[in-house]
Amino acid sequence: MPIHRTLRVAAACLVVAATTVRADPGNFGLVVDSERSQDSEDKALQGFVMLQPGASHAHAVGSVGRAYSQSREQGNTVWGVVTEAVNMEGAGGNAVGTEAAVVNMTHDNDGELRGIDVVFKDRMDSALAAPVPFVGENRYNDHSAAVYVSSQPRSPAGEYSGWQAGIKFGSTALDRSASVPWTAAIDASEVQPNAPFYLVVWRCGKVRCGLKPTDDGATIVNDIDNLP
Repeated sequence: MPIHRTLRVAAACLVVAATTVRADPGNFGLVVDSERSQDSEDKALQGFVMLQPGASHAHAVGSVGRAYSQSREQGNTVWGVVTEAVNMEGAGGNAVGTEAAVVNMTHDNDGELRGIDVVFKDRMDSALAAPVPFVGENRYNDHSAAVYVSSQPRSPAGEYSGWQAGIKFGSTALDRSASVPWTAAIDASEVQPNAPFYLVVWRCGKVRCGLKPTDDGATIVNDIDNLP
C-alpha cells in the first residue's frame, strides 16, 4: 500500500477510535477477560519502523496522526491524535491516557532522549527556512501553552474532580547523568528568550507576578503586565 494511503488510513482509524471511546461502548476490536503479560501487544492501531544499522541522518515515525483545517470558524478544534484510557463504572486499577516511553540500550549514546517533544510551528517544515508569507496581526502564538493541564468541572453531585497534582514525579524519576552532576524537575537553563522571561508566573491578588532570573539568582516582580 502506498505510504500516503497508509497515513490516510491510519489517520482515519484514529478519528474512528476517538469517536468510539467518547460514545457508549460498542464493537471492540479486542475484549480481554484473562491475565495479560506486561509487554503484551493487543489488537490496536500500531506502527513499527526499523532503522537499519547503516541508516544515517534518517528519521522514523512509528505512528502518524494529522488533522487539518481550512475553516475560519473560531469554534473549531482539530486533534492530531486522541488517546483515552477509560475506567468504566465499577472498574478499578490504573488508567494511563498516554505513555511516551524512551528505551535506550546503548551505553555510549550521546543523542538526546526526549519523552515528549512539544513543538510549536507557524509554517510547515518544508518552509522552515522561509519567512511566513504574512505577519499581519502577528497572533501566531497567542494563547499558546506547550503543556495545558485541564479537567472537567465537578458535576452537580459535587464529587471531587480535577488532577490532584499538575506534575508529579515518582520516587526514582530523576537522576544525574554521566556528564551532568545534578538533576532538575524543570530545566530552563538553555532558554534564550526574545522577551522578558519569568521562571514562574502566578496571580498576586489582582495583579500577575513573576519569578525573574537575575545575575545574582532570582527576584519576584509584581504586576508584570504593567511594567514600564
